[in-house]
Amino acid sequence: IKHPDVRRMLMNQKAHAEGMRALVYYTGWVQDQEVLHPDDERWRKLDDLLLPMVKGYSSEKAYELLAQSLQVFGGSGFTSDYPIEQYIRDAKIDTVYEGTTGIQALDLFFRKIARDRGETLTWLAGKITETVKGGGAEDVFVAERELLGKALDDAQGQVGVMVGALFASQEQPAELHKIGLHATSLLDTLSELVIGWLLLRHAEVAHAALDGAAPADRDFYEGKIASARYFARTVLPKAGLRRSLAEQEDLALMDIEDSVF
Repeated sequence: IKHPDVRRMLMNQKAHAEGMRALVYYTGWVQDQEVLHPDDERWRKLDDLLLPMVKGYSSEKAYELLAQSLQVFGGSGFTSDYPIEQYIRDAKIDTVYEGTTGIQALDLFFRKIARDRGETLTWLAGKITETVKGGGAEDVFVAERELLGKALDDAQGQVGVMVGALFASQEQPAELHKIGLHATSLLDTLSELVIGWLLLRHAEVAHAALDGAAPADRDFYEGKIASARYFARTVLPKAGLRRSLAEQEDLALMDIEDSVF
């Protein structure tokens, strides 16, 4: 565990696992609000918006992280001595059934964002903005809030690029391919944005609980803070690259002859 690369892999798994659990629990809470407030359509729409993130992003990331779990063990991880090799085979089905990840990504953009005219996403962005602007003079999460705010800006920027392509497709149908080429990356960005937001909220609670915490609980709270900081600093910045790639898309990939593949 003192090896830097092993440490990196373990923290990457910890932060993502805690973040995806947070995403699932938050979605469950939203479904509770939907039942408790049946006259408020926002909860049902938010539930719909979160669904492809829970199903699409989490299944892909879980499969990827299981491969990293195996990597931690080195060559012995490939053997049946450890259950990870079985988990990897079993987990892959989650990215395939009930709508492959690519289909989930198209559902997210066309049915949950475009058809909704971005209203629910804007509402969720407002909640995230409250956290970005939170904290007082003694705030220990200044850097993480700034990174979350930058990721929110980049996510909104990529959505804007893809909405622009949607409108342009009315006169140039090929513009729709820009959405197809970047829908999965948008799914990743929005999922990581929500996860980064939830992890930061966890970190705020954990930091407040440190004062007077029993020694047995301190590692748990410190771990929550470490997960949020790692995710903010190493995962959230990816949103900027995805936005840039969407902005620069020239459809060259669609022009390649099929036989080249």
